[in-house]
Amino acid sequence: MSIDQPQQFQDEPSDSDSSVIYLIRHGDRFDYANPTWSSIAQTTGNNITDPPLSPLGHRQAHETAAVFANLKVSAILVSPYLRVLQTAAPIADTLGISLNIENGLSEAHAAPQSLPTPHERFGYFHQLNPHYQSLVEISPTPGIQCSRLQIPCEAFAGEYVKRIQRLALQLEETYRGKSVVCVSHAASVALVAALLKSSIRGFKFAPTGIYRLRRVADGPWELVQSGDTNEHVSENAATTFPWGFEERHFEEEGGDGHYSGSEQGIGLEYFVTKS
Repeated sequence: MSIDQPQQFQDEPSDSDSSVIYLIRHGDRFDYANPTWSSIAQTTGNNITDPPLSPLGHRQAHETAAVFANLKVSAILVSPYLRVLQTAAPIADTLGISLNIENGLSEAHAAPQSLPTPHERFGYFHQLNPHYQSLVEISPTPGIQCSRLQIPCEAFAGEYVKRIQRLALQLEETYRGKSVVCVSHAASVALVAALLKSSIRGFKFAPTGIYRLRRVADGPWELVQSGDTNEHVSENAATTFPWGFEERHFEEEGGDGHYSGSEQGIGLEYFVTKS
């Protein structure tokens, strides 16, 4: 699908008492498009959970940035993973503001100790504010290891959705009456459910999809635009596709720690029960 003039977002009225959150998923992944990347990355001592964007992903990132050309936002918060930083950098350039690494937006099975620090990332991403203090921090779940890296990590999906709940509360308070862009991963679609106080069931997140949520004063959040599609980009690949949560993501699998949550009573309705 070819789109010559992507629809651009417009600012809220200056007298509006509105809070707006734009949630964006990263673009097409290089490792999904090139299956040999992970094995080569592993043998060369690189982090196989931190792949870059594919060439298509970079094009999607620039097309996404164009949608924000006329918008004024207070901040851009990003996951610390490379593919997210590469997706967000053109948006930062378009808006002329910094990127802030927000650990609360990290990927599922997060292992923060496996990633470069914001100071280290700054050497390659001049858009970064290396002094930003994350709203939410992540700690490995005792007894849980990342199956791909064999190092301690946060349990998914149980501890992940609890972290997203904490992030939602922090975003509401910190950016009350402001507009903020958050760039993250497919699993961060849980943030939409957390803000809406709804089930996670049925939500999907397309590559560079854009969810837009709006709140007036202290009223409820309203879903203005869904990110389950990405009609603002001209091309997609089958390898990075719209993703959503399923029941199995909360089921314990023989105690191997790959998925978690059900034994704590955490599932797709978690944010409904927390409301």
